[in-house]
Amino acid sequence: MRRLLKILLLIAAVVTASQSFAQRKTKVELVRARAIKSDAHLFNGARRLIGDVCFKQDSAIMECDSAHFYSDKNRFDAFGHVHLYKLNDTTIDVRADFLRHDGDQKMARFRHNVVLRDSSIVLTTDSLDYNLHEDIGSYEHNGKIVDSLTVLTSLKGFYFHRQHEVYFWKDVVIDHNNKEYQMFTDTLRYGTVSKIIHFFGPTEFYNDTNYMYARYGWYNTVTEKSMFKYDALFRNPKQTITCDSMSFSRLSESGAAYSNVVAVDTTQDIMATGDYVEIHKEPELLTITKKARLIYIFNGDSLYLHADTLKVCRDTSGLFRTFRAYWHVRAYRKDLQLQTDSIYFSMQDSIARFYGNPVFWVQGNQITSEYIEAFIKNKTLSKFILYDNGMIVSPLDSIHFNQVKGMQMVGYMRNNDLYKVDVFKRSQTLYFPVDGDEIIGMNKGESTDMTIYVKNRQVKHIVYRSSPKSNIYPLDNVTISDSRLHGFSWLESVRPKSPDEIFIWKDVEKTSKHSNRIVAPAETESDKTAKKPLPPMQNPNRRK
Repeated sequence: MRRLLKILLLIAAVVTASQSFAQRKTKVELVRARAIKSDAHLFNGARRLIGDVCFKQDSAIMECDSAHFYSDKNRFDAFGHVHLYKLNDTTIDVRADFLRHDGDQKMARFRHNVVLRDSSIVLTTDSLDYNLHEDIGSYEHNGKIVDSLTVLTSLKGFYFHRQHEVYFWKDVVIDHNNKEYQMFTDTLRYGTVSKIIHFFGPTEFYNDTNYMYARYGWYNTVTEKSMFKYDALFRNPKQTITCDSMSFSRLSESGAAYSNVVAVDTTQDIMATGDYVEIHKEPELLTITKKARLIYIFNGDSLYLHADTLKVCRDTSGLFRTFRAYWHVRAYRKDLQLQTDSIYFSMQDSIARFYGNPVFWVQGNQITSEYIEAFIKNKTLSKFILYDNGMIVSPLDSIHFNQVKGMQMVGYMRNNDLYKVDVFKRSQTLYFPVDGDEIIGMNKGESTDMTIYVKNRQVKHIVYRSSPKSNIYPLDNVTISDSRLHGFSWLESVRPKSPDEIFIWKDVEKTSKHSNRIVAPAETESDKTAKKPLPPMQNPNRRK
């Protein structure tokens, strides 16, 4: 882009030179001078003009304290209080200590303490070449433009009066409102009327709290809105965002990032990715869509979570951060996977709430319910509550599954392992006791409430708290249908197996048609009448 701009400027210079060469030549006229002297010591027989000297060419008026006039060459050198303006354009005004003017080329070369003013800006430099025919100026040795509260400096520059534009080149610095913010770049175009800055090439933007970088973009100094493209970067003490392009409003400190977005919360070890991100400071809000993904690093491992929309914001009090994930939510960690419709999590109570028939897989246990609350302590799952038809399923092999079911269940975790489950209201269990590596039968029990103790993913002890019923059946007499509690569903094919699979939504209803998902049929009254009870092998010890 920068090379292209240089080529365009070169073409403009060539076109300008061609136009200047082809333009109608006019004579430089001496309007006045207090004294005119001929001096043999002056080069090429120039006349020396002293006191209130004034020249005119076309509409351009050039004044100075004294001059050397080469009338036959159609040029002059002007000294002291040099002043140029145009009769038909009162918006342009140039002052300097020295001027060498070539009337054939209509080129004015100002030197020392040069100040150019138009209706919008003030340009100061030590060397300015100005084409009077095209109203184009250029400087080669440091220039500064002051426009209201904005100061722009560069090593080289091109001023286009009629187009109301200035091009800055090499070591470009913008200082707004006494370093309220600063920009550093190599090539820049500034609209003197529009007040819009376009930058070409690597550019850095600083203020007290934010840093931005890109290789191309624009910034409106009036509305303080901007667009950054190509390797765009935004950073503040809390966040770092990289993307292909980014729009930003400095006044509201809000913006949007587009394509290949990576947002990092440095205070919480959270990284989010997606193809569209919105950022708002007041109220604080981060919204991620289009391939949205959240990566949460804790306990030396990473949780990968995807949803159609992710939102991170502050609660109404402004004290605590909240997190929301909407629609097609899937997550993966080595010891934890999930699928659900939506999630809400607040750091105020550290409770994650899962809506829409969520499914969890924790250390080999499948957990399902209509609604789940997970309690986070020290960045670790400490317990969970299943509301309305909760069920925990643990596979022994591809056929035998330990099952716990109840209207409400509370599971307790220790070191990411499930070690105890409290079950309330219509509690049911179905599990397979083992002796060594051998399954010795099937235990089926129910109670109003119960507590189940688990070790190494195996049921070790059950406490039936009221109205208990429990029987153990010989394995030879157990059919597949007998070994499933009502509502049983093994959803292994739905479980994400890697971080990449969080983007692949697997509908539970469609999955039920697959052979690898076992679904217990709903019982009817006729089924209950026709079904013969299994002969019990023994009654296990139990406590009330």
